[in-house]
Amino acid sequence: MAHPNLLFILTDQHLATTLGAYGSTLCRTPHLDALARDGLLFRNAYAACPICTPARACLQTGLLPFRHGMQNNIYNRGCQVHELPDHPTLLSRRLQALGYRTGLTGKWHLGFGPDAINQPEYQSHIAACPGLGRVPLHGSLPSTVGYEGDDFPGHGGVGIHTPQYRAWLAARGRTLETRVYHDAYPRIFEVTSGADTTVNHFLTERALGHINGFLDADAPFYYQLNYWGPHADYHAPTEFLDLYRDLPIPPWPSFDEDQSGKPSLHDAHRAEATRHWGWPDFERALRMYFATITELDAQIGRLLAHLKARGVYEDTLVVFSADHGDSLGIHRGLTDKALFMYEETNRIPLLIKAPGQPAPRTGGTEDRFVGTCDFYSTFLDYAGLPRADAELDGRSLRPLIEGEPGTAWRDSIVTECSGLDFLLTTQRALRYRNYNYVFNAGDTDELYDLAADPHELRNLADESSFAALLLELRRKLDDWLTQHGDGLAERFRRMRGLV
Repeated sequence: MAHPNLLFILTDQHLATTLGAYGSTLCRTPHLDALARDGLLFRNAYAACPICTPARACLQTGLLPFRHGMQNNIYNRGCQVHELPDHPTLLSRRLQALGYRTGLTGKWHLGFGPDAINQPEYQSHIAACPGLGRVPLHGSLPSTVGYEGDDFPGHGGVGIHTPQYRAWLAARGRTLETRVYHDAYPRIFEVTSGADTTVNHFLTERALGHINGFLDADAPFYYQLNYWGPHADYHAPTEFLDLYRDLPIPPWPSFDEDQSGKPSLHDAHRAEATRHWGWPDFERALRMYFATITELDAQIGRLLAHLKARGVYEDTLVVFSADHGDSLGIHRGLTDKALFMYEETNRIPLLIKAPGQPAPRTGGTEDRFVGTCDFYSTFLDYAGLPRADAELDGRSLRPLIEGEPGTAWRDSIVTECSGLDFLLTTQRALRYRNYNYVFNAGDTDELYDLAADPHELRNLADESSFAALLLELRRKLDDWLTQHGDGLAERFRRMRGLV
């Protein structure tokens, strides 16, 4: 159909395998599982970068991180661009040119806007790096780059301190009431005031209001709903935590690995607070993580039910995904993301329901490699932009979604990382066939056979019997770097003896 409505639901730091559609038997996601049955599930979707700002900038620009310059979280070391520049090729601007109303609510993390200097989060960044305060600030918020909806500057924490959320609670005569759930990890909270007081409920209400406005105006819309969850701090309502409060969760198969042959770089994310944790501590945190995801699932269910009630669900392109994955104690207690390039953090969930009834490939699965930059091209393709113009560093997924015969597709995909916070490094992870090859500048490389070793326990990079394979994958990565204009290419060849 011409000019379908476009809905993009994005979660933050979301482990793909927590969805029932991906095989989880512990975490309950009935509404997302139903979306998967209505659409297409992608088994090999990968983040362009396993860090919030870089991945989110890819979604807005269609460019890889080394090309858009937001290679770390804004106002952190290694990030060259701290405020997303307004430009005619931004997703919002191109959709507007095609006649779309564009809206967004939730986590932004692509700038602080013109009032940055008065915001405590911005001030904390400047205190850590005073030189940033001397850089001319051209503030970026959703409203400055073409979105209608809500401006939440910076990272925004997990939304609980934003004035919009607090005003929403006050207008309803409610307060957010919580208690610490895990004494050893005070960033985990049980919400005791009810599921209708959470930030997730608030964001869903905001999305429903904005979408209703677009529908009443009888204009095609693109709407992006960015939840802060399930990124910590976790805030799960009692009624959802009760589903998991006594649930036994077995340790990750990699939890007790001995780290033989693994990069020392990974130790940077075995935070001191978790070095002394045993599995019961991570188990308690995971119960809260699962509860947070199930609450998110319920909110997404509300949103999709509303589209059905308005009679527009069938004719809307619905995309659900995440900016990147999460670690949650894998590989001997790793936390957060980046600095390690395992499947859990690089791989992302991706469910797409095409417009039209019946939708193409309903209930199907797709195993070909896709990535973050492909979303930009897909939305623009469905909006009516010629595919050749829509494809920058990504490709439209429409041929895969609709099963176009004879579609030639990439045989590999690369995730990049430039470090995190105060630890900068250069990493590239190449997924090709059943292999994950990781280049770690200044540390040992990694090579995993995901068919024989799905939990990435055995690093094959230093085993002589895999030397030929390692060389093949290094050359494969070199080809990718060269073809995509990644400035790392020449130095990678020198460091790994390819010249």
